[in-house]
Amino acid sequence: MRELLLGSELIDAERAKEIGLVNRVVAPDSVMSEAQGFAESVLKGAPSALEQTKQLIDELWWRSVKQDVHLALKYHMQARESVEAREGIAAFNEKRRPKWVL
Repeated sequence: MRELLLGSELIDAERAKEIGLVNRVVAPDSVMSEAQGFAESVLKGAPSALEQTKQLIDELWWRSVKQDVHLALKYHMQARESVEAREGIAAFNEKRRPKWVL
């Protein structure tokens, strides 16, 4: 995760799967059928066991995805509105290396 956050490498779906960011990669026209297949598989489980599993997930990951996204967005917006961001965009547009001020 540190490599992704600190580096500037863009990754494709296959790389995301390889490093565990996604569980599977499917063609765009197969997304709905894959999701339905997974939902059908989940629904075969015992209701109490599913509820306990959901509770376990909630306890293991104490912040919700919404909270994680909000926090990530906060940091992203701070970085995006910075002097460094303006220099990075200018350097990209001018096809030159950025001149970072330390």
